[in-house]
Amino acid sequence: MNRKQLLAFTVLISAGALFAVPETVSAASGKTPADQKTAVSSAELSKLNKKLLDEFARSLVDVEYFFRPDENADRTEIAVGYACPACNRMHNENPEAILADQRPFRVPGYALSATEFLSSDITAMPDWVKSIDVVFNGKRYPAKITAYYPEHRSVKLRTEQPVAGIVPLTFQKEGKEKKFAFFRVEEGGTRIASVRPYSNTGIVRNLASGKEYVNMPPNSLIVNEKGGLLGISMKNSLPFGMERNLNPQNWKQLPAGEFAKQLADFNAMLKQNIYPVRIRLKPVKQASGTRRYLRGKMRNEVDAFGIKLENGHILVAATLTPAETARLSGILVTVDGKSVPARFEGTLRHFGALTAVPEKPLPGKGIRIYNGPLAKEFGTDVYIVQLKSFGRNLDMDVLTDEIRVLLTGFRGFQVPPFTSRSNMLVFKTDGELLSLLLERRRIRQAGGIKYPVSADMLREQLKDFDRSNVPRKGDEQIAWLGIEFQKLDPALARAKNAAELTADGRYGLLILSVYPDSPAAKLGLKDGDILISITPEGAVKPERLEGGLFRANRLDRFPWARYDEIPQQYYSEIPAPWGSTRNDFNEMLGRIGLGTKVRLGVVRNGAFQEYNLKISAAPPSFDTTEKFTDEPLGITVCDLTYEVRNYFQMSTPEGGILVAKVRPGGRAAVAGIKPYELIISVNGKPVSDLKEFKKLVAGQKELRLGVRRLAVTRIVTVKLDNGK
Repeated sequence: MNRKQLLAFTVLISAGALFAVPETVSAASGKTPADQKTAVSSAELSKLNKKLLDEFARSLVDVEYFFRPDENADRTEIAVGYACPACNRMHNENPEAILADQRPFRVPGYALSATEFLSSDITAMPDWVKSIDVVFNGKRYPAKITAYYPEHRSVKLRTEQPVAGIVPLTFQKEGKEKKFAFFRVEEGGTRIASVRPYSNTGIVRNLASGKEYVNMPPNSLIVNEKGGLLGISMKNSLPFGMERNLNPQNWKQLPAGEFAKQLADFNAMLKQNIYPVRIRLKPVKQASGTRRYLRGKMRNEVDAFGIKLENGHILVAATLTPAETARLSGILVTVDGKSVPARFEGTLRHFGALTAVPEKPLPGKGIRIYNGPLAKEFGTDVYIVQLKSFGRNLDMDVLTDEIRVLLTGFRGFQVPPFTSRSNMLVFKTDGELLSLLLERRRIRQAGGIKYPVSADMLREQLKDFDRSNVPRKGDEQIAWLGIEFQKLDPALARAKNAAELTADGRYGLLILSVYPDSPAAKLGLKDGDILISITPEGAVKPERLEGGLFRANRLDRFPWARYDEIPQQYYSEIPAPWGSTRNDFNEMLGRIGLGTKVRLGVVRNGAFQEYNLKISAAPPSFDTTEKFTDEPLGITVCDLTYEVRNYFQMSTPEGGILVAKVRPGGRAAVAGIKPYELIISVNGKPVSDLKEFKKLVAGQKELRLGVRRLAVTRIVTVKLDNGK
């Protein structure tokens, strides 16, 4: 088949890019007409397999890599591996798992001389490897990598001493005889050898880049029917034309020293342009008894990394919810151990990242974002970077690889096929950024899993910031709907005639009460309604509210009847008797973002209906309102907020303040005042609010406090000893 015939293509889609194949290939068998005329029987192949195994047994070795842990007793999440000729897939393993099993990673090897061997490049960086052994006839020979063959994804190894009994491979010139691919490999824990007919006429063209490739059998010896060795095929595919040159003695080499220099130069570029970043958030006011909503959620600092872009701005890979972005108070970039402040610019709409502008120029020329579809770079050699952030330090592991497979990702953009909890970046060898891993923004927590974002997708995102996901001035704002709820169960779902719409109670939140003047009240939501879904503006589908993911406020278990039995040392552990504004549903609204329009799916009387809502901030609540600590009294008090008034069923004109916290052993505690009681008067004068209370207690030697617990009021006398 001449080149003119090979370029008669038909189009198909494969590996995430458009390719083409020769029309002369049979669709039924995958063989060319010439292959079909020279078909080989199974018996002939079996006979040839035995002959080749005997012929090359003294030229084939095993190469075993022993890994070392890094300084953190850990190893990269990036897998090492080689292309298997038996299954035509990559045999990948994690170095950390190999270390845990106390074993080496084994790959096939081929003798070029008594001291030089060819093997797959498993993409392990030199500092990962403790030692390499060439194994032959049960004996081990320490070896080192002396050169790389990047175009063939292979390495040359040299042993410290000649391998006894080895027979170096000798190559013949290619003729017109039948050709076969022979291999010996470990597949599924079993050593196998096989031979199959070989043809290099499987041509494909990447229609995105115009490059042409030849499908090849990996890790195989290419031989003629007499057993003469014609060459070695190490990869699944080669650029068109290179399939004619399979003698490794003619391959382009990269000496190990030059490889190390290129790697060092790339690492230096990374260190000049990627920095540790610390994001500071305004502290959250934590009220007594609200810890169940704060544990693990209300962080005040976030450590991340930032990439300097060509325009000097910093792309910070950090997933902040809109509620956290609203609390953003500072961005600090660590450069040479010093902090450089940066100004918030915008957040990516669909991914966990933001951009910032440093107050002064940072070192480094900036990293260029690749401009084009990733499919164009299919088959390109790349650097893969795993990056971990540890406070003001970054840990980076780099390996070389190539883009072998592409998947269709978010919004149809082509992406590399990996996800992880770590940070991974893919660069061209010239330093252009091809892709990086970022968390997807979701209504529900994503669990820390990061997904690949291609350069073309990133460029699009940088032009379309989320205008609602920005820092906000003033006190903390909490998104809310204004309801108390509980999750459904099968019995409740059936009683509400909503079993079918709620998957027998799996989905849905039953509204127990609606706060007056709240968004829920203005929408017309009622007690007994069931929230089953929420759809942010622009979302392609509703998010169903799975009840098991939402903890309800338990308002019916407050121990008022036995309140006087609680020891003072447990006062700070008593949960508030009313619902917290920081509940799981409001937290979800906060992740969507203040000002965002959503549709609520509601079931009422067995019928589904939708309500349009613009997410707004709750009024001051017990969690967020200003609190005042009177040290002589030993109490912390605050104004009556909406949920407190609702709980005590107080009308708007009624005044008073709430006891938010009581110090054990303090004067108020000794006098019998407890958390969540109301102070309604001081020395016979009514207390309207916190401002009035401060005025009435100032300079007093003795206080007679009117204290209300539910519907019972009493007078408590506290002596202050001149207020000291």
